[in-house]
Amino acid sequence: MSGSPATRLPDDEQLSPRDLAVVAALAELKFLTTRQLERWHYLGITPLARARAARRGLERLTALGVLARLERRIGGVRAGSAGYIYTLDLVGQRVAVRYGWLRPKRTRRLREPGRTFVRHVLAVAELHVRLIEADRAGNLELIERESEPTCWRAYVGPGGGPLVLKPDAFAVVATPELELSWFCEVDRDTESAATIERKLSAYIAYWRSGREIANRGVQPRTLWLAPTARRVGQLGGAIARLPEQARPLFAVAHFDRAVEIMWGADQ
Repeated sequence: MSGSPATRLPDDEQLSPRDLAVVAALAELKFLTTRQLERWHYLGITPLARARAARRGLERLTALGVLARLERRIGGVRAGSAGYIYTLDLVGQRVAVRYGWLRPKRTRRLREPGRTFVRHVLAVAELHVRLIEADRAGNLELIERESEPTCWRAYVGPGGGPLVLKPDAFAVVATPELELSWFCEVDRDTESAATIERKLSAYIAYWRSGREIANRGVQPRTLWLAPTARRVGQLGGAIARLPEQARPLFAVAHFDRAVEIMWGADQ
């Protein structure tokens, strides 16, 4: 992981509101690509202007020790700065702690994480960015958005023991006609059929606990997002094998259809 040897917190005037928003985003989602940060925080008149502003801003934050880049890039070395994957460096972690975006703890540089883990985290981040973009475009109203671990739900299992449901994300979206609540599972076609069945069973157990309805008055559906049509079919088959009364709890779609499904395009 490449970063800066800087360890001192920057002066307040060194970090703009946009810089702080970048820190908050990475404190929340762990890793974001250059393009994701650009689409989220570097808005401008033209795509070229946005890209330039993002490149300059992220390079400056890296030099200050606020951000670090993973050694691997999206699209390989030839992708240039557009392919960087960013996380918080030591200074950025301390800034995030100071503002309450991370819990106080000993800061440290992260070891280079595994490829599968990073791809999953970035896919979840992409879902969040697309929801934010849809809200800005007026396609939906993003009422609530939660990432891990905020979106996790503690409940009492069938045997009376404490359990935790761990979706990848939670969102409440609205259109003039509908308000819909969703848990989201971002599938990368890396988990076995047995693991998928266990996850489905966990969502059913959580539904039967009545915890979400007691706390929020509504049970979210769970949207499984798959990377390929073949995987959509596999997940759909697993849902079809569930008890009939549990099937409406779930929907499955290709990842690229996530936003349209979440705002009720298929309702």
